[in-house]
Amino acid sequence: MSRFANTIGTAMLIALSAGGAMAERVNVSLNGTVEQSVARLVEAVEGAGARVFATVDFSQGAASVGEELRPTTVVIFGSPRIGSTALQEKQSLALYLPLRILFFEDASGQGWAIYDDPTAVAPTHGVAADNAAVLKMKGALERFSAVAAGS
Repeated sequence: MSRFANTIGTAMLIALSAGGAMAERVNVSLNGTVEQSVARLVEAVEGAGARVFATVDFSQGAASVGEELRPTTVVIFGSPRIGSTALQEKQSLALYLPLRILFFEDASGQGWAIYDDPTAVAPTHGVAADNAAVLKMKGALERFSAVAAGS
């Protein structure tokens, strides 16, 4: 086998392996606008005693350089009580903490909330999917995304 074929074969194997390690994305349809959903999330997070660390409005950023973008916002939030417990298991989980949910409007005008399922991400860091801290992260994302969606 040629060196080129070996390289291509290795690259394909790595790509296929990485695909299996990719996080499962959870998609929740929104009842209302992105802006309304973001406001509901912020209110729910703060009402639960957690903290919103940042709200990143990509549409506003695009507009600042003369570009157009449908509503696209990421809200980064969490609780040190849950996050610290998760990080005690494996510090590399900090790549997914604080928690975050992406809100956006698709080309047809439907709004979505999307996040990575922590039970799919955790094993890629050597933490069991059923770890108590991971399940708390998943529960928080499920609850908060449902409230934000207006479910």
